[in-house]
Amino acid sequence: MRRDYYAVLGIAATAPPREIRQAFRRLARQYSPDVNFWDSAAERLFEEITEAYRVLSDPEARAMYDRFGPGFGGVLDVGRRGDDVHLAIDLDFAQAVRGVTVQVPVARFSPCPDCRATGRDRGDPCVACQGRGVRRSVDSVEIAVPPGVDTGTELRMGGEGSAGPFGGPRGDLVISTRVREHPFFVRKGDAVHCEVPISVWEALRGARIRVPTPYGESVLVVPPGTAPGQLLRLRGQGLPRLTDGTVGDLFVSVRVEVPGSLDARTEEIVRELQRLLPGPARADLARYRGGAE
Repeated sequence: MRRDYYAVLGIAATAPPREIRQAFRRLARQYSPDVNFWDSAAERLFEEITEAYRVLSDPEARAMYDRFGPGFGGVLDVGRRGDDVHLAIDLDFAQAVRGVTVQVPVARFSPCPDCRATGRDRGDPCVACQGRGVRRSVDSVEIAVPPGVDTGTELRMGGEGSAGPFGGPRGDLVISTRVREHPFFVRKGDAVHCEVPISVWEALRGARIRVPTPYGESVLVVPPGTAPGQLLRLRGQGLPRLTDGTVGDLFVSVRVEVPGSLDARTEEIVRELQRLLPGPARADLARYRGGAE
């Protein structure tokens, strides 16, 4: 089966004649037998490139190809399928968490209203669309972004790309998402991480504190004797997976804040605590002085 001539030249089905010539010249220089001696694969590809250019550079032959495909055999009710359109959209963190529906302008080819996508106006090639049946337009398209997308996620909307020549069906709209960083939450897959300050007393005695989550606010239980940097988990407070909708967890790293200055009464209390709660033994550290083992 012959390859799509547009794919052979690496151009869109709506490419103008100048772009077709440029693509052919670039590929012809690359795969010419004059620079690819004894390379049979390059020779076959050069013949394919030449054949694609022969058809697509001839307006009448190109019109027949667009209507009926390679060989100009068979009968189709409409022309060839249009090209996919690629679009990048920016989202904030909350939109990625909950999902959002947005209206975005999409530059694409749409059926020519002057000739009703036929490419002919009163028997002559349509001037507005240069006889192709499609013309450039910018249309507003509604995009439903599901919860859980991340930077680099691709969404495909069938039938929202460019219209094909001569009434051909539309290609797809391929959306790539870019999610802006959040000042507090850090995403790692479907998990979300954040850091929350607690007092020395909360670390020692334990506490129940209210912390922000991607969905609002939740109560975090800090167990007694919590160490600085310890990770505490809030289940189901992360982001949903696109594959199955299950929700990840929120991991809270606690930062123990130590008072910077003490008055006389507070210092007395701390000294009493130091007497009651002796610090860690460090006698065995002496053997590592100077790098010794």
